[in-house]
Amino acid sequence: MKQFLTLIIISLFFSGCDQNNVTTKPGDKMFVATNFIKFDKKQEFENILLNEVMPSWYSYRDSVDEIHSLNQKAKNNMRIQKPVEMNQDSTWMFTMIADPFIDGANYSIVPPLRQKYGDDKAKEIYGRWNACFSKQGQTVFLVEEVDLKGK
Repeated sequence: MKQFLTLIIISLFFSGCDQNNVTTKPGDKMFVATNFIKFDKKQEFENILLNEVMPSWYSYRDSVDEIHSLNQKAKNNMRIQKPVEMNQDSTWMFTMIADPFIDGANYSIVPPLRQKYGDDKAKEIYGRWNACFSKQGQTVFLVEEVDLKGK
C-alpha cells in the first residue's frame, strides 16, 4: 500500500507538469482514478480502455448543450498513465487524471458506451472492463493543487 501511495504522489506531482508548465493553478481540483488490474488482464484492460472506452468517451455528445460544452473542456484535460512494472501484489495500476477537473462534465464511461455501441454491446464491454479489476478495484477522488512557490 505504501508503494501505491508513493506512486500516486509521484504521478500527481509530474501530472501537473508539461515540460515544467503546471496545468492547474493553486486551488484548482484534479480528478484522479486509480485502476488496479489483475496480473493477467493488463493487455485486455489496456485494449478495452484505448480502443473502446476512450473512443466512445471522446465521441460522446450530450443532448444538453451546456453539459456538452463542459465535456469538450474535460476532453482536453484527460490524461492516462499506464504501468511500466507490476505492483508487489501482482496487480497493474492504470491512472486517469482530469487536470483540471471540470465540474459538471461527464466522467462516467457508461453513457458514452451506450451512445456509441448501444445498450447490449455497452453492457458486454462494461462486463469485460469490470472483469479486469483486481479486488482493490478502482479508487476515484478529487485533489486540490497546492501552491509550492516560495515555500
